[in-house]
Amino acid sequence: MTSGISLAWFAVQGIEPEELLERVGFVDTGEADTYFEAEHTGGELPGGWYVVVTEQLALLEPAKLAGWSVGARLVGAIVHEETSTSLAMEWKDGKQMWSVFHDGSAAERNLGVDGQLPEAFGPISEELMAVQAEADATGAEFNAAFDIPLNLAEDITGFRHDEMGFDDEIPPFTILERVHIA
Repeated sequence: MTSGISLAWFAVQGIEPEELLERVGFVDTGEADTYFEAEHTGGELPGGWYVVVTEQLALLEPAKLAGWSVGARLVGAIVHEETSTSLAMEWKDGKQMWSVFHDGSAAERNLGVDGQLPEAFGPISEELMAVQAEADATGAEFNAAFDIPLNLAEDITGFRHDEMGFDDEIPPFTILERVHIA
């Protein structure tokens, strides 16, 4: 890939959206942002998840995530399509539970894993590796390792950055404005 999306997102369950926004230093403007064109966007999902999508990849630094996850469950992801790099992780009550990382700049396909992975990791990985084998056999371009972290985060939260805006059951996300650095 030569260009594409570069963004980070995190979904939090277990605290009210207003409390989360205060913790991370945002206010909701109420202005719709269906396709994540603003620097920071947020929205509620079924299942009690609130998602913040940002262009600032550095926002997902461990010290911040630890603080933001106190009393809650936080699943985060980084997507950098230009380098085919992806990351998914989960934090609970200030502690990182697991992470899955694909470094697309490496010469070979790779997947770094750490911690106690969710049960869904096995089936997601197996399914995508079967698709990878088919793609390899036909010469099609596909990188299963890139999608595994993103599919895992989606399985847990119900959110995937490239599938929003097409689901009538989920209202459009709204623009978030930075009010303080958290």
